[in-house]
Amino acid sequence: MKNLIIAAFLLFSISVNAQEFNGVPIDGDLPTFVAKMKAKGYSLRKYIDNGVIMEGKVGYQQVEVFVFTTPKSKKVFRLSVYFPKKTTWYSLKSSYNDLLSALTEKYGEPETSYSSFSDPYFEGDGYEMSAVSLEKVNYYSAWLNKLNGNLSISLEISKYNQVNVMYDNEINVKLRDKELNKIQNSIL
Repeated sequence: MKNLIIAAFLLFSISVNAQEFNGVPIDGDLPTFVAKMKAKGYSLRKYIDNGVIMEGKVGYQQVEVFVFTTPKSKKVFRLSVYFPKKTTWYSLKSSYNDLLSALTEKYGEPETSYSSFSDPYFEGDGYEMSAVSLEKVNYYSAWLNKLNGNLSISLEISKYNQVNVMYDNEINVKLRDKELNKIQNSIL
């Protein structure tokens, strides 16, 4: 129960309005977004192709925030929040389940949800963390088109031994797809 309360607090810290992360809209141009995140206590770690990596705290946990932008207009379309790495399967699974419970309480049952291992791995074999790093663990849930159809949220256990919560601004995802198509067509 304590973990569920902590997860609920973390989610409240992440977004009071689900189209925001820590009070910063998941939208706009990259320099403005970065400036707003810095004002919230996040620091810029480095630039990456079509985005940046920032660091900061969500509740009491240090997180990495990957911010992705569209290729031409440089509009923010995705935020990928990585929670702290875990060293054991049970702590990783517990972190995932706590966030899953909190997201389900906030948004209802996910439209998609599964939790499984791929052969030859299975839960209880003692090799769960090896399975995670080899991408043989499939723990994923998604809430699609929330808040007027403009935001999708997903939760997964990543191959990096971390729980990842991803926010997609669906309007800007469509813009990204349009810009990528235009780039592709100009090459051919």
